[in-house]
Amino acid sequence: MSARTARRTPPAEHLVRFGGGSLGLFGEMIVVGLTTTALALLLVTALPALAAGTRHLDRHADDRSDGLRDLLRNTWRACREGWAAGTVTAAVVGLLGLNVALGVQGLVPGGTALAVASAVLGAGVLAVAARAAALWEPGADWRTLVRDAADLTVADPAGTGYVLTGLGVAAVVAWMFLPLIVIAPGMLAVALLVARRRALP
Repeated sequence: MSARTARRTPPAEHLVRFGGGSLGLFGEMIVVGLTTTALALLLVTALPALAAGTRHLDRHADDRSDGLRDLLRNTWRACREGWAAGTVTAAVVGLLGLNVALGVQGLVPGGTALAVASAVLGAGVLAVAARAAALWEPGADWRTLVRDAADLTVADPAGTGYVLTGLGVAAVVAWMFLPLIVIAPGMLAVALLVARRRALP
């Protein structure tokens, strides 16, 4: 076999691709969105499922194995390793969301200030959590991921902007037409892929 032929022949890992590689990034985004949405119903598994989905898109973009079995296996591992981080994130975001709701309705003193402060803090928490998900690799320690993500949130404002934009677009799409909530996590995962590649070139 010539050197040129060898370069054109992909390793065996490349040969397993969901949809035979014909769906492209959009199709993979739909698959990730559906998978993440199904697991997000448990709330505590939403963050690790998003982490696995982002890594799946990263493998697809690199033309590596991205079969549905690979996605499900990595999703299971991410949920097993990251359920504690997912629980804390869901609890904190839920509490801040409650503060926003109470503040907007004027049910607590200083409601407007509380709502604004809680919304800003909630956006920060979501940005750090999402960037941690973007950095995830199998076996990674989530406490280290969160620390690194917090540093990146400040040090890489452009990447954080991508993440916040992804969160905003996903939220608006779900708000405008609720059934589209099933693909919103996939759209967010694309934004996290950009952030991941900025952090892990």
